This record gives sequence, structure tokens and C-alpha cells, in this order.
Amino acid sequence: MSHTIQYGMCDARSRATTAPVRRREFLVNLARLAGGVCVSSLCTGSPLLAGARGRFMPSQRQGCQDKQGAGFDTLESRAGYFPTVWPSEHTDLWRSHAVFDEGLPADVAHGDLLVTTANFEFPVWGYTRADNEVFIIGGSPFLLEFFTKTIENGANSSPTALDLQSELLRTARFVPYVARVDTRTMSVGRFEMRLGHTLNYTGGLLMHRNGFVYAVAQSVLYKIDPRTMTAVESRQLPLVGTTPAQSFSTTYNGMQVLADGQLVLKGFPFFDNTISGRLLLIDPDDLRINVEKSTLVSSARLTLQQSCNGPTYLYTVNATESLRYQITDTDFIVDDAWTRNYLVSGNTVASSPLLYGRIGQVAFADNTAPGATNPIHLFAQPVDVDDLPPAPSLTPVPAFKNDVPGFNFFMVAGDPFSRQMLVYYDPINRLLSAHRVHRDGRLQMLWERDGYAASASPALVPDRDLLYIDNWQDGHDHLAVLRLSTGAELASVPLQAKQPTIGTIFVGMNNDVFIVSSEASGTSGLISRIRCPSGGNPNTQEDA
Repeated sequence: MSHTIQYGMCDARSRATTAPVRRREFLVNLARLAGGVCVSSLCTGSPLLAGARGRFMPSQRQGCQDKQGAGFDTLESRAGYFPTVWPSEHTDLWRSHAVFDEGLPADVAHGDLLVTTANFEFPVWGYTRADNEVFIIGGSPFLLEFFTKTIENGANSSPTALDLQSELLRTARFVPYVARVDTRTMSVGRFEMRLGHTLNYTGGLLMHRNGFVYAVAQSVLYKIDPRTMTAVESRQLPLVGTTPAQSFSTTYNGMQVLADGQLVLKGFPFFDNTISGRLLLIDPDDLRINVEKSTLVSSARLTLQQSCNGPTYLYTVNATESLRYQITDTDFIVDDAWTRNYLVSGNTVASSPLLYGRIGQVAFADNTAPGATNPIHLFAQPVDVDDLPPAPSLTPVPAFKNDVPGFNFFMVAGDPFSRQMLVYYDPINRLLSAHRVHRDGRLQMLWERDGYAASASPALVPDRDLLYIDNWQDGHDHLAVLRLSTGAELASVPLQAKQPTIGTIFVGMNNDVFIVSSEASGTSGLISRIRCPSGGNPNTQEDA
């Protein structure tokens, strides 16, 4: 039942927020059931809208645009979001990771970089909202250390062992939170999400056009007033399965928003992909669930395609298939004619899809979970059913020239607005590549680099020809700035972080960029703001 709660802001200096472990026996039993020890490789003028700002390409901001032969017009890639640079995990409805005319100057190679930090426990995702204001979500450490240790150990080490019982008991000690950071002082206010009792796996935030911040963690949705950092509404979300262990595994990991403001959420069973999950359509005002759909889904986050004179589609994957649902007022209707298998024997589940709305393609990668014995593949799938390859399967394309098994926690990044590029990396084998996505679905490799131990979710600024990645080397993580068109390195700055990160890089609103460092083996994670105090020409590109 929806209700109002009032948790005030609390001090967010470096400390581990803990909660009593009240479900010890249950967690022990759950670990046993799941396999014990695992081994594997809005309103104009509203006070809430104060400070709104964002500059985007026409293809990002127009109400409708011609899809050049795809049969209907596509609504803007940011409809429903707060007008800011980075309002969701991957910045827009298409999950592009790309913004324009923001961040460090194009001639960044000619200036010094200054780093300032604030400390948190287990931060993962970062977002912008109003001027001089960013948000993060953290406090959900489940499996973060497993992933970062696997990256640290590298390709030639033994598989990283996971004691699931110990991991569940450890992560139950922590409380997920939302933090607001003043980028001028790096001072912090926070809201703790204490109502959930399911698996403490990372959730997500959404900066809504109505001015509120929506957060999901441990199967509870919160509506947060960013001025007071208090929740004005919350709702327990439907759990999956029929047993206590199955219900405990319910994971809601992020959300999307429709042009009319309704929220789209997905919950899945973390340990068993044969159990149906949930797709939800939720009213943003009172958090009432308008539509609930039981269906097979997985960890991939949701991608939306909206149109002015046609259907609204949700793109996602499950354990074996690439899927599309039409969203109506009463249902999520699976488009069986569009469904294709992607899973290749020896590979693992795919990550989130990226919509190339201007050319009518969807792209994604497999091997987002460890245990693969094959290299990472890329896939492209046309949005037009008439252009699809014959059923039942898509054709895999190697992500890299090196024929070695690998995996990546995060999804592909790209520029679906101007360059039609796709960027991906393999943190285990230290590989990084860029492809062009063609209108006919061909994936053309543009460049490949090795030696980068990139682990963070990257960011792109195509009009400045910049790609932001991280690079873990010499006992520290670094922010590296590359030329997007060639992969040439322009600048690199060391961070305080000493581990690879399961965190995000996101572009700021004041000639800056941020990286979230999870530091999963301890509790003192970081958010780092990187800027070029000497200025520079934002749009002048120099050769590396």
C-alpha cells in the first residue's frame, strides 16, 4: 500500500551504514537453494524545476523526427525526463550514453585536469539534475566485489570463487541510499531506502520531468522530493515466484519513463531465469500500478521507442531471446514476429539493448555474466519486422579481433544521433573497440585498442569527438579521455580509487565529467569530479 514516509537527510561522511541482520537463517537457506559456493569466470514554473538545463542535438529534443523509412516517426529520446544532461543511468530512453556540447573541452589534451571527490559506500550509478547538483545511488553491494575481483585477477587467473552464503549475509548489513551532491563543495545530503527486504542488488534512479526523483531498491519504489531529500510516496512492488526464497530474489534494477510521465519498471528473479518476472506501468503521482505483466525477463535494463503516430515499444532481452513489447494502457504485448534467439552455446546472457532510432536498428552484446567459454559477440536487429533475418536466430558478430573468452557487466554504449557508432570493451582481456552500425544492420569495426582495463560504464560526447572510459593500472583507477573517432588517448588522470569499478561515468553540466568508483572490497567508495580549470575551447578538436 502506498504511504508517506519522512526520512530526513543525514550526514554522509565516510561511514558504512548498517542494519541489523534479522534474516540470517533465511539467507543461509537461500544460499543453499541457489547453489551454495559458486565458482565461475510536468509543470512549467514548478519550484521543483528550478535549475533545469540541458543542450541536445535536434534528434534528441524534437517532438518527432523522420525515421527515414522505418514506417513511423520516433518521439524524442528524452521525452518524460527532467531537462538535464544525464537524467538516467545511460542518459536517455535509447540508452545511448551520449550527450552533446557538455563536459570537458574538445582540446582537453592541452589542459591540466583537477579531481575533487566525495566518499560513499558502494556507489554505482550517477545522474545530473539541476545546476551544480548530481545524484548517486549506492549501498547495494551484492556481487560488486565478485565482478571487480574478476577484473583484477585478469584473463590468465583461476576463476573467481563466490561464497554465496557469505555474500548474502554481508550485503544484508547495508542500506541502499540516494545521495545528492553539491558539485561546488562536494557536500552531500542523503535519503536511506529502508523499506525493502529483498536481495540488495543495485537499483536505479530517474530524474522525472515533474521535478521528483524516483528510486527503486530492494523491490520498493520511492518518490523523493530533491529539495528536502524525503520520500513523499513509496510502494512495495510485486514479488516473483511462489516460495520465500524465490520472492527474496526479486530484483528491480532501474526504470524508464513514457512521454505521458508514467514509469516503466521491470522485476526479475535473480537466481532462476525460468521463473516469470514482472513488467509494470506505474502512475508517477501516487505510484499506483496501472499495468502488471508476468513474463520472462532478465537483468537487462529497458530501452524505449516512442512515436507520434504509432506504437510505443519496449526493447529488452531475456536469457535466450531478444524481445519487443508494445506498451498500451492495459498491457505489455509481446511482438512474437520480432522475437529472435541470440544465445550461442558457450556464451551467457545479453546486456541491455541500445536503440539506433534514426536508422531503425537495435544493438546489444552477450556475455554480461561470467562463465562464458566464447568471446563476446555483438548483435544488430532491425526494428522493422519486414527487415528481420529469417527466424529463429540473430547472427553474432565478434566484438573484438582477439578470439578469447570474456565478459562485461555493462552494456554497449554508442552515438545513435550523428555518427551511428557503437563502443564496447572487455575488462577481463583489456580490449576496447568501436563499430559503425549501418542502416542495413552491418557492424563495421572502426578501431580497436588493447591494454585498457576499462570497467566503468562509459560516456560519449560526439560533437567534441570525445569518449570517456576508465583504466585500472598500477594499483589505481584512472579516467581516460579518448578521441571517439580513432581511439587515440588525449588525456588521463589518476583517481583515488584503487580498484576497478562497477560504476558509471557521466557528463556534468559545468564543463566537467564524473566517475563513480564502487571500491567494492571496502566501504569507502568515491564520486570524483574531473574538470579542466584552465578552460580550453569546448569545440576545438586537436589531433592527439
